[in-house]
Amino acid sequence: MQDIELFNRFIKVESVNKGWSGDKKYCVTRADRMRYLLRISPAEQYEKRKVLFELLERVAGLGIPMCMPIEFGACGDGVYILESWIDGEGAEAAIPMLSETKQYGLGLKSGEILRKIHIIPAPDEQEDWVVRFNRKTNYKIRKYRECGKPTFLSYYIS
Repeated sequence: MQDIELFNRFIKVESVNKGWSGDKKYCVTRADRMRYLLRISPAEQYEKRKVLFELLERVAGLGIPMCMPIEFGACGDGVYILESWIDGEGAEAAIPMLSETKQYGLGLKSGEILRKIHIIPAPDEQEDWVVRFNRKTNYKIRKYRECGKPTFLSYYIS
């Protein structure tokens, strides 16, 4: 992490253990108390992460409420993306606590956001949606099996 240009301004580095990716994720804090999400991926994913960063910039340009892409680059034996930090509670914990009306409203708002995002065409080199979806679904099923939640898994794949 020392190779990252902003590293000297980080006074706190906390691991973030959420999400499906194999990226190492951190909440990093600078001396001015600004916090960021730092994602570090293996170096062989440089081009893939560069394309992702550029896509994040395009999506942010649409005014989508999201972590804003700040910086992209190589570090040590990896590649990183630095994004703005958004405080809050994870949707998986927060949404069940809301009324059905509020959940419905958030679903509508999510659909509006997705409609804006889908204005951006998929990159030419992106694999076919069905192939990608099935690969990701198979990965998630494997992860569910590994975590020992057979009741949920049997519902998910039935």
